[in-house]
Amino acid sequence: MRSLIVRFKDCEGPGILLDLLKERNYRITYHNAYDPRVQPIPDAHLVFDLIILLGGPQSVADPSLAEFFEPWFNLVRYASLTLNRKILGICLGSQIISKALGGEVTRGERGPEVGFSNVEIVQPHPVLEGLSSFPAFHLHEDVFTIPPAGTGLLKSDLYPNQMFSVGNRIFGVQCHLEVTESMLSVWKGVHAEFIRSAGWVPGPETESLRSQMEIAGRKIFGAILDLPSSQTQNGISERRGSAVAG
Repeated sequence: MRSLIVRFKDCEGPGILLDLLKERNYRITYHNAYDPRVQPIPDAHLVFDLIILLGGPQSVADPSLAEFFEPWFNLVRYASLTLNRKILGICLGSQIISKALGGEVTRGERGPEVGFSNVEIVQPHPVLEGLSSFPAFHLHEDVFTIPPAGTGLLKSDLYPNQMFSVGNRIFGVQCHLEVTESMLSVWKGVHAEFIRSAGWVPGPETESLRSQMEIAGRKIFGAILDLPSSQTQNGISERRGSAVAG
């Protein structure tokens, strides 16, 4: 099995997903979308069994970045129409998936969502089995709508759309369930201005909340990786694609 991990900022990596992928013997290829010297991999939807789009500071709602995002919109569209392909998007990645599949991405009307707060289950799904409410880390000001073929799975008190699925093979997660302790330490520095402007002050409980989140995150991401993905699901017809992303 082959996985493609697309990074939109150098400090935003796969976090706990890396161990889960290695445990399942995935071969891992990284693509640094923030590096203008690197071009998207042609026909990536035919090459990789799993496509993971990570977070980043770019905004899908920024019209000046339409050209930058178009290859990633196309990759999601083509992979959604290709048999046995899974797609997972986190934060910015979830917004890319939503937009590509007919949803909308806008600046959140209630301001940035930053720091730890609980998320709750909206609809039952196999990847959420055994979970109820748990803490999640938020670091965003844009929000997505659930795409037409999707189902909302998680919500927070501030914003109702924190996770969606399209059947068993396309998942968008707005919050950062992947964050390790070392990643969060780096992000506190890299995103310090944004964090301060949003009013989040990390306290002594931060690592305890992150550890609780990691337990839930490992269950969710592990279940996503283990789900069968060969069926036609939720109105997205499956066929072999042949177009080149970008």
